[in-house]
Amino acid sequence: MKNLCSTLWLASLLLVTGCATAPAHDAAPMTPAGWETGIGRPGAVLYGRDGSPVGAAIPQNTTQAAMPPTVDPIVSSTTEMPHRPDETAGSRPVLLEMYQEVVSQKEGLESELQATQQALNATEDRMVDLEKRLEEEIRSRAAADQARLESENQAFEMGRRLAVAQMRRLEAEKLLLEKTLGERRKMAENAQ
Repeated sequence: MKNLCSTLWLASLLLVTGCATAPAHDAAPMTPAGWETGIGRPGAVLYGRDGSPVGAAIPQNTTQAAMPPTVDPIVSSTTEMPHRPDETAGSRPVLLEMYQEVVSQKEGLESELQATQQALNATEDRMVDLEKRLEEEIRSRAAADQARLESENQAFEMGRRLAVAQMRRLEAEKLLLEKTLGERRKMAENAQ
């Protein structure tokens, strides 16, 4: 996103600066008043890196082989001079086309970002719903376990109470039978 913003900023800067008027390429360079360049004056000598005069008259005793090779200053294409940029790369239509491409990329990325954001929001909502359902399931499971434990405890308590009641009934029957047998024995003894 940062590269996109910097590219947009650069494209708009190039459009703004491209609209400013610049001197023509074939116009003569302007020099401030009082400054003289010496170009075109007779007797002005330019020196090369090796210290030899450049553009000076060739002495009579110099052979053609000793002369440096001449470079043709006319270039027919940019492939002959790869360090020079393509002349149309900085033109207004090319900059406008590049700007349109950047704008369309930006719009595409914005729509993709919006779709991704909506998918993320939907996923987060689903996750929240699933977490709520999980919590409800955990609560209902805990309540069911608690209810099962209580019913087991109640069943055990009822079984214990029933067993105690049964034992008391049997003891009462035993006492009743013993009393009844004791009375019958006494009656049988008295009858004899």
